[in-house]
Parts: sequence; C-alpha cells; structure tokens
Amino acid sequence: MPDLGPAPVTIPEAPPRLVDPRRALFFDLYGTLLDIRTDEDDPWVYATLARSLAYLGAAIGPEELQREYKNRVRSHLERSPEQFPEVDVHVVFQEILSEHTRGRNSSGADGPPGAQPGDDATDARAAAVFFRSLSRRQFAAFTGVHPVLERLRTKYRLGLISDAQWVFTEPELAMADLDRFFPVRVLSSRIGVKKPDLRLFAQAMSALGVAPESCLYVGDNPPRDLVGARNAGMRCVLFRGQNVSYNGLRPDACFDAYADLEAIVDRLLGG
Repeated sequence: MPDLGPAPVTIPEAPPRLVDPRRALFFDLYGTLLDIRTDEDDPWVYATLARSLAYLGAAIGPEELQREYKNRVRSHLERSPEQFPEVDVHVVFQEILSEHTRGRNSSGADGPPGAQPGDDATDARAAAVFFRSLSRRQFAAFTGVHPVLERLRTKYRLGLISDAQWVFTEPELAMADLDRFFPVRVLSSRIGVKKPDLRLFAQAMSALGVAPESCLYVGDNPPRDLVGARNAGMRCVLFRGQNVSYNGLRPDACFDAYADLEAIVDRLLGG
C-alpha cells in the first residue's frame, strides 16, 4: 500500500440529499472548472511585490526576488525523490522572508526602517496570495459549471483532485463559489507530488470511501488526468479533449460544453 501522505482537507458536507454513497465524481480544477491564466515572468509583478514585502520587514529588490523565487522553486523540485514532484510555494515564501527580513536574516542585514517582522507563516501566506493576485490575468469559472455541479451533487459524491498550490486554491475556490461543492479536496502541494501520481487519486477515494470502478474523473490534460485516473482504476472524461489514444489510453468521453456533462456522467456511472 503506498504512503498516502497527509489527510486531505475535508469540509462538512451540505445537508443530506439523494446521493448514492457508492458513486463518486472527481474533478480537476484549473483548466477544467476554472479558466485561469497567469504570468509569473512579468517584472512588474516582482517590483510591486518587493515594495509590499518591505512592509513585512523584508529588504529585497525586484530582480533578486524574481531570481530567488524561481531558483527556490526549482531547487525544491530537483531535491525531491519523487517521479512527479510538487513544491509548496508557501514554504518558498517563508524561506525568502526568513532570509531577507530584519531579525531573521542570517547575514545580519536590517530591513527598512520602521518595518517589523511578523509571524513567518502568516506573512508568507500574505506574500503568496498577493503574488498570485498580481500574476493572475484571467480567472473565471467556465460557462455552465455551477448549474451542472448543483445537479450532479444531488446524485453523486463530489471531490477535487488537482495539481494546485493550496495557498492559492483555497481562497480561489471560495472566490469562484466552488468551495461548497467539494467536501474533499486533494491538492498536490499538500502531498508533494503531482498527477499522474497514484497517491492523489487513492487519497481522494479513501476520503470518500469509494471503489475505483464506481468513480469518474473529469479533467483536461491527458498526460496527467487521463493517465492518472486510469492508473487508479477510474474512468475519465476530458473537457475540450479529443477522443484519441494517448499512450494506449483513450478517454471514456469528451465534451466541450458543461451543458453536456450530466448526460455523460449518468451514462458512465449509471445515474
């Protein structure tokens, strides 16, 4: 049995409905439910962020901040023993603040006058979400997502399995009014691996107490979503995908509009 890592975030479910507890429908988030585009290479992002970090007591210039952020992310990934490693950017920002904040800087350099360091974890979370807000260029649920999720959750248990940074995703689920649909959320940054690693899918099924043959996964990326779901024993449907073979695997169905998803799910899960 593989090490399933930390327990997933579990939110109390809505009042009981006519849901079959044996059948589960899992979703990817970014590119599947949420249409998002970011730009983490824009120098303006780091110039603005560096100015804000000064208020947390961190003395670091824009170019150094950009370089250090990318180098630390790369270092975390390269040091991981995993085949599909993931980084936790909250930890990355904790490291940056620890290195460059007055009173925490190993070099002894002070931050700007008047700035006071705060709690490491709280400051790192604030820095991370501000970074995300600066780098985000597009953010919206795809058309038709909310109505179909409302209907599907009356028939099936729902969960989220996503390559995602928890520090970004948890507030973004609420911002997009999607948090209420997903009592179980398995996020790659919480576990340290990305899809198609089997542990993400195994942990989600374990959290809901369902068997692979009673599960369907909805994603948009064949190398991650199709391969991962099939290796876990689930069926898989691709959003805006093509019904073609990928490494010998073919999706059970594809769809381009969320108005078509419910009928596909009912056919595959026997709703």
